[in-house]
Amino acid sequence: MAVEKALILLRARLCDPTYVHAAFKSCSQSNYSKLKLLIASSMADAYNNSALLLGPRGSGKIAVVDLVLEDLKAEHPDTISVIKLSGLLHHDDNCAHKEIARQLCLEHQLLFSKMASSDDNSQFMIDMMRECGLAHKSIVFVLDEFDLFAQGKQRLLYSLLDAMQTLTSQAVVIGVSCRLDADQLLEKRVRSRFSHRKLLFVPPSREEIKGLLEYILYLPQDSGLPSKYITEFNSRVQNILNDKNFDKILDSLLDVDGTVSNLVQFLFRAVSFINLESGLLSLDNFKNAQICNQRQPKTDSLHDVSILELYILVCMNRLERKEQDLYNFNSVMKEYKAIHDAYKTSDSYELSVCLRAFEHLLERELISFVEYKGRNLSIEFRPVKLLISPRELYLGLKSNSSCPAILQKLFDHESFK
Repeated sequence: MAVEKALILLRARLCDPTYVHAAFKSCSQSNYSKLKLLIASSMADAYNNSALLLGPRGSGKIAVVDLVLEDLKAEHPDTISVIKLSGLLHHDDNCAHKEIARQLCLEHQLLFSKMASSDDNSQFMIDMMRECGLAHKSIVFVLDEFDLFAQGKQRLLYSLLDAMQTLTSQAVVIGVSCRLDADQLLEKRVRSRFSHRKLLFVPPSREEIKGLLEYILYLPQDSGLPSKYITEFNSRVQNILNDKNFDKILDSLLDVDGTVSNLVQFLFRAVSFINLESGLLSLDNFKNAQICNQRQPKTDSLHDVSILELYILVCMNRLERKEQDLYNFNSVMKEYKAIHDAYKTSDSYELSVCLRAFEHLLERELISFVEYKGRNLSIEFRPVKLLISPRELYLGLKSNSSCPAILQKLFDHESFK
């Protein structure tokens, strides 16, 4: 029973981005503190402001915005309105103005007109910004996928930032984008009205990651679980975090993707592997999570391919390593014959059988034709390319139980380990 409650608690934490990023609230130099200061000072001093949050996907930009706005709403109730737009949905100026009008009406309990024109909605937005400014109420516009709003004529950005130039309005525009050059996409008239403040979201340091792991995995004493179980669970977590083998697992994970989102997915998998009898985490749970995290769909698809198809893939890889840019089925067969003659293998197949295996690889999308080259030629003469990396092929050969030993010898093992 205690194990199930602990699992529910841990999974609830991992599924709540605001809880995860709340671990960085105490740091004065965190993006949370900087963004909260920016919005809070704009509200207190009654002036307009704008900023860009830039960083890779999964770095927690939207989660930090939500956390800041949630805390500000709790500290200053009825003095802040939030309008959220996504460039994926509202990059069209007419659609964006309509969505802003709809959310403003919903926020202030007004009647929204679906028949209003884009100009009417734009004027309504400007009027509401003025009225909220006179009522000492701030409007925060959150524009997710900001770079998509910067396409086209940028009417929304111009009208929004231009309205913020008046003394009566009181608004903050927060742009969120994974493009570091998002501000360079703005037209001159829009850029001149933008505040040019930027917050960069970079992967957390090693010390911050260790603190985050403790923050997420430690069970609190007031969780309602038996105190003996909590002490034992937290002690086991501490031992795992201090283990050098765990550091190696963490290094391999962060070398691929150091974002908080990737770390949270890894922890969720590790928690899912917990032993229900003991109710405690173990290093094996994290090893299994690492294996799941590193699993490649194309590598998995090599488990059940035939020996002949493996030969074809290896031959194509050898051609690419010889820097042969263009090759076709006939070129692959010449390489296959060269291997057969050099190593005297017993694996010999008719050309028609090889062609069927080649077509099967095309169907499974492990290889493909080169676009726009020889489209009118027959299959044997059309240029092809390999769709899996050398490392994926190497791991696929190792995991295939029927793979001949000669194929693995054809690889330079040290290059793919």
